[in-house]
Amino acid sequence: MELLFSLLFLLPRPSWLYSLHNCTVDSTEPQKIACNDHKLCRIPLDIPKSAMFLDLSWNNIYLIRQNDFSELQTLDLGNNHISHVEDAAFSHLSCLTALSLNDNRLTNLTEHMFTGLSNLSALNLRDNQIKSISESAFVPLTRLQVLFLSANALSSIKSITNIVSFYRSLKTLSLSANPLTSFESEQFSFPCNITDLHLRKMSLLRFALHSDVFPHLQTLLLTALYTDLQWDVSDKAFLKALRRLDLSFTHFSDETYQLIFQRRIRNMTRLTELLLESDRGTLVEEGGFDGLTNLTTLNYSLLALTSSSSADVRPASSSRGRSFQQNFNLPSLQTLSLRVFYDICFIWPKGFLRGLDDLKVLSLQLCFCPFWPPDSETFSHTPHLLNLKIVKNVNWIPAPQVFQPLTVLQTLDLSDNQLKSVDFLPEANLTQLQTLILQRNDLSVLNERVFEALPSLRHLDLSENPFVCNCSNADFINWVIRNRQVYVNGAFQYRCFDVRSCWESVGFLCFICSSALVLLTLLSTFLHHFLRFHLLYGFYLLRALLYDRQQRRRGSAEIYDAFVSYNVHDEEWVYRELLPELEGRQGWKLCLHHRDFEPGKAIMENIVDAIYSSRKTLCVISHQYLLSEWCSREIKMARCCFSSYTFPHGSSCYYPFFRMRKQLRSRTYLSWSGARGHRGLFWERVRRALQSGAQLPTPPLRDV
Repeated sequence: MELLFSLLFLLPRPSWLYSLHNCTVDSTEPQKIACNDHKLCRIPLDIPKSAMFLDLSWNNIYLIRQNDFSELQTLDLGNNHISHVEDAAFSHLSCLTALSLNDNRLTNLTEHMFTGLSNLSALNLRDNQIKSISESAFVPLTRLQVLFLSANALSSIKSITNIVSFYRSLKTLSLSANPLTSFESEQFSFPCNITDLHLRKMSLLRFALHSDVFPHLQTLLLTALYTDLQWDVSDKAFLKALRRLDLSFTHFSDETYQLIFQRRIRNMTRLTELLLESDRGTLVEEGGFDGLTNLTTLNYSLLALTSSSSADVRPASSSRGRSFQQNFNLPSLQTLSLRVFYDICFIWPKGFLRGLDDLKVLSLQLCFCPFWPPDSETFSHTPHLLNLKIVKNVNWIPAPQVFQPLTVLQTLDLSDNQLKSVDFLPEANLTQLQTLILQRNDLSVLNERVFEALPSLRHLDLSENPFVCNCSNADFINWVIRNRQVYVNGAFQYRCFDVRSCWESVGFLCFICSSALVLLTLLSTFLHHFLRFHLLYGFYLLRALLYDRQQRRRGSAEIYDAFVSYNVHDEEWVYRELLPELEGRQGWKLCLHHRDFEPGKAIMENIVDAIYSSRKTLCVISHQYLLSEWCSREIKMARCCFSSYTFPHGSSCYYPFFRMRKQLRSRTYLSWSGARGHRGLFWERVRRALQSGAQLPTPPLRDV
């Protein structure tokens, strides 16, 4: 109600200056005059007669005199230095409906102070120094409905009871923060029509309310009230019209709390808002909210919950888990706020939100114990949740599955959770999320793709995070600058350096990489075109060397006297001439690929095994031999594995023919065509070569 009263006096800043010395006129509503915050010491004389709404707040006015005002409907004199109001100073304001004198220096309300205010319905006198009220001070206020007397120096209830008893139109009465010592139903002579009663921040020695005196009471605010509440236990219809009850931070005895929640609140079937926030713990038994079928807003500390009314629920300086067994039976609940104080963690049972299908707003200020982090079923019972707040939960690492049931969520507040990353958001399925608040976490590096995965996002608050101002956040800074959909609160703090320098470094790195790739491509092309045969030869040579070392370590036995390397086109000569002579007549054991190679084995491995299993290698060199790939590999392996030669080794199809011819001119070999009629001498020399070392004892025959 105070907020509504304040809004009643709130005048918008004018957008056009009228011809007034210290005031301005609203261009759209000329009857609204704003003279606020101009350091005025007296009422301006040039206020137009047509003015209906006058704002003189936040000035230095100290005196209100007669004829200072003409006809008005709303007058705001709040936040001045007014200590005296002349009698009948408002006598010309018969049309005035709202008057604000809050935050001034008034000490007494005199008999004729409000003369002429016959239509006044709202009077704000809070935050003054009022000690006494004349019995006839409010007599002219025959239509008064709202009266704020909070934060004054009233110590006697008599003047208050006179006002309440005399003015039957009074609906809202605020007496908060006054030094009253008692407030009891017996002090009122007959039932009153009060619907809103504010008794916050008070210390009352005696306090008793009965439904027979306040039969129409709908709002009762007892925030931070120190007293021993006394209610008649037998009165089952106590405050049956009550809709809003605020007992936050009240200091009642445990017996009083037990009385309230066992026998009173259950009978308040019309209650729609219940505020029980506390820093000491209140005794609410399981099922204490049963019967509140119309409750839509519940706000309280979880230390207020216990399964036994005799249990000591006051927090201790430990972090031991405390079980939470309260089951909600509130089918109409739409707003729920749960808070845990101190270092006590509650062990939450799965499904503790079951039955709250209509819940729209949920606030959890607590610490989740490691025994039960929220899982995918936590919010499955609240499919219509629009606003979710989880703060001060330092042991929690969110998982995307937790938020996936919240398909219509619009606002998410995860402040004060020491989050180091928000990478869970893209998979959380928050397609309707519009506002995301991540204040006071431990976020240093941000990925803009996380926020791009929220298509409906319009407001983002990342303030008070240890944001790292370097190129690791360059993409995020660039997103903040260029995006036109999301308002980033405090975006200027993220534009801490010129991100173009990061892109320049990236561009230079890309240039180096692309240049290196081009050079590597050119070098590979050059090597393939000019040196591919040399490289291939080197590859096979390396394999032969490695295999040679391996075979020497293994000590492979020599099975054959000689391995015969020949081309398939020379196969007839091998079978007709070489094989009958060397194996048939001379008794040598030869290795022939068509006969002795192991089936299913790689050809190269068969060649290598054949060479290492033979004492000698015989190469039948012909034109077809020089063009054969496998023959060239056989001769290369033989050259690699033996240090002395009996027959010419050398070229293959990978080398020009003249290179092989050069090799034959410099190496010892036996020529079949050169032997002609000396076939016996030819085979004798072959025998001697197989029997002895690599070099022939006689000069070689040359094939010309």
